Amino acid sequence: MGKWKTFLLVVFVPLGVALVVAGVVFCKKSNIIHPSTNELKKVIFKTNGKIISPWLAHELHIRKGTDLFSLNISSMRERLETIPQIRDVFIEKRYPDALYVKINECVPMLKLVANVGGKKKLLLVDEEDGRIFPPICYGPEDILDLLPVNLTLKTKKTSKLQFLPQVGISTVKEFITTLKGEFPDIFQSIKFLDLRNYDCRPGAVWSTIELHLKNEIVVVLKPQDFHLQLMKLDYLINEKCKHNLNRIKKITISSSDNAILEYK
Repeated sequence: MGKWKTFLLVVFVPLGVALVVAGVVFCKKSNIIHPSTNELKKVIFKTNGKIISPWLAHELHIRKGTDLFSLNISSMRERLETIPQIRDVFIEKRYPDALYVKINECVPMLKLVANVGGKKKLLLVDEEDGRIFPPICYGPEDILDLLPVNLTLKTKKTSKLQFLPQVGISTVKEFITTLKGEFPDIFQSIKFLDLRNYDCRPGAVWSTIELHLKNEIVVVLKPQDFHLQLMKLDYLINEKCKHNLNRIKKITISSSDNAILEYK
């Protein structure tokens, strides 16, 4: 009986140890004991605007080597959607190692310098809904061709300063599109637009657009049939009044009446 027990110990103990070792090796290779963390190796970033990858990584605290599974993409999306320059965001995890981020940015049409909290700040006006936003990742060359504008800024009553969209911006977009496409000389001669006389109440129709030209002439336009009004202005500047423009201080134009000239 003693010999039989000895035999069993000699045969089965080494066999059991071998099975345990084999099991440990198998678990390690199969990531059962140490499962994969889906380490983040790349961020695929797309935008229609100016925001760049380093800014995005800093803003969202994205670091290579982070566990992709642990990233909270809902929180990331909410963070980005609070930024006025960003219109909407799409984020998804692409296993095993990538994060995909696509943002749709506002497209600026006008620029202004405003006093915000006692400091002068550059702001841009979006061409789609007139939202006003501080620019992110814009260089001086990116805003060079944007017309300066005077606006009466209105803000939301929140702890964080937020500007209300400029009502009626589609009218101004139509005007600027007509200027750039058909009257580039007039466009180049504009010092700034003045929209402070516009009625900014929701649903109201804006009254006039004022152009302040570089030669100090103020031009008042009605918000209709810009092509015809600009044709009249082009004729006045380049033909009828070109020899005494220095005497004119204001030109009021509409699509139905003759232009009214006021002299200095």
